[in-house]
Amino acid sequence: MQFLKKLPVNLLKRISWRYEHEAASIEVHGHDYEKESLPPKFIKLLPPSKYGGEYLVTLLTGASVIGLQGSHFIRDLFEVAKVPVAFERIPIGPDEGTYEYVQSVERNRHAIHVDMQHDPDAKHKQLLLNNDLDLYVGIIHMNSIEGYKCIYPDVKLTVLMQNNAGNFSKLEYGPVPGMVETLKIMQEKYMKRYFEFVFHYAMENKRKKVTFGHQVLEFPLSDGLYVKVAKKLYKELKPDFEFELIAIHELVREIVMHPTKYDVICTTDRYGTFVASIASAVCGGAGLFSCTERGDHHAVFKPLQTRLSVTDSLTLSPYGIVRACVDLLYYLGEDDCAQVLYDELMHTMICRGIRTREFGGIDSGEYVICDIVNRLKCKTF
Repeated sequence: MQFLKKLPVNLLKRISWRYEHEAASIEVHGHDYEKESLPPKFIKLLPPSKYGGEYLVTLLTGASVIGLQGSHFIRDLFEVAKVPVAFERIPIGPDEGTYEYVQSVERNRHAIHVDMQHDPDAKHKQLLLNNDLDLYVGIIHMNSIEGYKCIYPDVKLTVLMQNNAGNFSKLEYGPVPGMVETLKIMQEKYMKRYFEFVFHYAMENKRKKVTFGHQVLEFPLSDGLYVKVAKKLYKELKPDFEFELIAIHELVREIVMHPTKYDVICTTDRYGTFVASIASAVCGGAGLFSCTERGDHHAVFKPLQTRLSVTDSLTLSPYGIVRACVDLLYYLGEDDCAQVLYDELMHTMICRGIRTREFGGIDSGEYVICDIVNRLKCKTF
């Protein structure tokens, strides 16, 4: 990209990306400047971290009050449930611990991230982890729960968003002083990998419909290639579920007005966080749900991290914490333990009517966790 720095500003309008070949090219006044394919993502893969029958999982506690509170919730739940999981605690701070955290997740392959910070530094660390470990898909399960601010009784949505491509590649440069351009570079092979994950997830879980949100009219090359890859793969696999293409603005409107129409929603990194925030709000609030960021060999589990999930500066909603633990147990293959923990969460929320203030109750997050822990003790002793 060094030649771009020497170009006058008016020539930058002529730059375009071609996807007909494996290599991308830039066209400036009739001259083609080849750019080789993006380098493959090489991930350091260590043996699975299961020692003495226990899984070793990285627990990022963070330096904030919310992070420390969340890690306390998690350790109490796993200790009383007698789940074969041991935690490696990484107290990452504002100016240290990032390298240690990445190395820990590389060793253990699994992590729970409960530090609910939204400042630019925390966002940079999260993008670094997603890129270094190639966590290319984010998974969010959402459903309506009786009595928890969802006006639609039968909502069940799963959002599968692309996680570390395009806008999150951190490719930017300054062609001339006072001007900065950001490059959104995508490759067909990574798009195909993403849709293979989406389609196989739908087939394995017997889902009936997959909806892809796009903006082909506004971005005919980038989103157009996504649509082309998705259609081709759907035709090759011939799955049983229905595959729908819809403009992103229509998708958002329909999620708000008719959420029961959808089953699995997939979209690119450009719109994924926005769609997840809207869908979680429709289902009662982001604080009720969790998010899994997965690659082929590593996975990070955490409460759904939007500003809507933080009630105030000193408390953290316990529901997302418990559901992140459930997701981790399912991922590790401990299905029975995961189902028991999920059933106890639903019993606390619905049958016993114990809920936090943000959902019209009077109880604290600690009380919700204590109620689950006490009933787990009765089942394990």
